[in-house]
Amino acid sequence: MDLMLELLEDPAYRHILLNHLPLTGLGVAWFVLLWGAIEGRGRSIRFALALVLVVSASVTVVMDAGDDAYPFVFDLLDGTGQAWLDHHTELADRWGFVMTLNAVLSAMAIGFGLWRERLQRLAAVGILVTTLASLVAAGVIAEAGGKIRHSEFRLTDPPVTEGAGRIR
Repeated sequence: MDLMLELLEDPAYRHILLNHLPLTGLGVAWFVLLWGAIEGRGRSIRFALALVLVVSASVTVVMDAGDDAYPFVFDLLDGTGQAWLDHHTELADRWGFVMTLNAVLSAMAIGFGLWRERLQRLAAVGILVTTLASLVAAGVIAEAGGKIRHSEFRLTDPPVTEGAGRIR
């Protein structure tokens, strides 16, 4: 148990543990919401919107752990890994808000559906679109993140970033 608590205190471990949640969780939530919208049942749509909300909001925890882990991980990497880490960080800073916005819009859609239940399906279709945008953003961020420690995935050099090598 002490080992588990010690691992959870490590921000790099927390980031690796949680970083799949926004991408895989949003993929599952998107299909659940699609099913709910097709089915047209209010409970199914509300459940799916709540799932989108929770998974989209999880990106704040993932990004906080990544920010905390940056200085420690940066020192452990070779030059190319450091460049990919900087690129991954830049992408997360630029596009991570899309998932946070998706969480806010999902919460609004839940409230909108409770206020006017007959319009809930329309709100679900809107969240399907924003969740798809969040999935694209999460995929782009994750693709760069996978190249940090896995040289076998590096088919190209990382783009040069302005803040290369910055310690956050």
